[in-house]
Amino acid sequence: MQADLPSQAPLLVRALSSRIAIVDPGSFILPYDFRLVRSLSRQGQAVDFYGSRTRYNGEFLEAMKALPGVQVFAAGISRTVAPRWRGALAYLGLLFQLLMKSRRYDSIHLQFSGFWPAEWLVFGLLQGRFVYTVHNAVPHGFTGAQHAPTLRLARLARSLVFVSEATRDDFMRRYGEGFRAKSEVRPHGLLPVTPDSPVVPYAASRRFEALVFWSRVQPYKGVELFEELARSPAIQARGLALEVFGAWDDSLLPLARELQFLGVKVMDGYLPDAELLALLDREVVFVLPYRAASQSGAMYALLNHGRVFICSDVGDLGAFMRRYGLEGLLLQDRSAESVERCLQYLEANRDTVTAAFARAQADNA
Repeated sequence: MQADLPSQAPLLVRALSSRIAIVDPGSFILPYDFRLVRSLSRQGQAVDFYGSRTRYNGEFLEAMKALPGVQVFAAGISRTVAPRWRGALAYLGLLFQLLMKSRRYDSIHLQFSGFWPAEWLVFGLLQGRFVYTVHNAVPHGFTGAQHAPTLRLARLARSLVFVSEATRDDFMRRYGEGFRAKSEVRPHGLLPVTPDSPVVPYAASRRFEALVFWSRVQPYKGVELFEELARSPAIQARGLALEVFGAWDDSLLPLARELQFLGVKVMDGYLPDAELLALLDREVVFVLPYRAASQSGAMYALLNHGRVFICSDVGDLGAFMRRYGLEGLLLQDRSAESVERCLQYLEANRDTVTAAFARAQADNA
């Protein structure tokens, strides 16, 4: 394999004379999908991508269509463009297309489960070619030890791909070691926020202007920490602005209003490309205060764009920071005091931190 092929691609490329299919029903992870499809295309591998039109990140679908040997089949599945019932019908139609074309594919790669009753049927018929990526051992917010639809898909799959060791280990604890033999860990790698975004080198900053959260705002991501930060005398004394950017879960809208009352800048929605790139060009510290997470796509996007971040000690985030000697930027708990300790460490070790992030960026390119 050539060096620019992403980490997941060796599992997918079996014979360059055949096509492979990549399925991301709601186009949940289009930056990751695009990076994978582009790299496969560069190797001469023909790819069919099955996904959804969306109100955001649509430029990744358009960029995919322009790649040599790539066909894109997109329907109105995402809840950003269709109500749930209509999206489910659209996904059934997309799966039917996949089934009808299945003989052309050497492997069929499901990135996320979108509607498991139909997936059980379709991928049960195609299990000799079915590769399943596991991003989370159980869905976010699920409280049981095992998620039956995930277990069923894993049993059907020819191969399992885990995007972090933390995800794999959690999966094995829940479902048993019997899956290890057909499993591989293939990390995200750098994730640009637009198709043509370059890798931005790290440079030491003398002064930061804000603490920023950027991602979808969901209950497990711990954004309530910003309420404590807004009330913290130590954070106030630093003169740092507090900002939260992302589409908010409806259950958290009362928190969004409270943060605004406290002076936190809150944006509910997806930033246009120009505004997002401007945000990623600012001298700010990004905060990832997740309650629980096996990995974070936002973290790999920040790494691509040369941004400093502090994060909770959960899943791949904690393992990543330790791997590169960045334990001083791990939140000991989700509190303003812990954030203050991280900021003090950053101030005292700017050059060391910058060098460590630069090494991490190079390793994950």
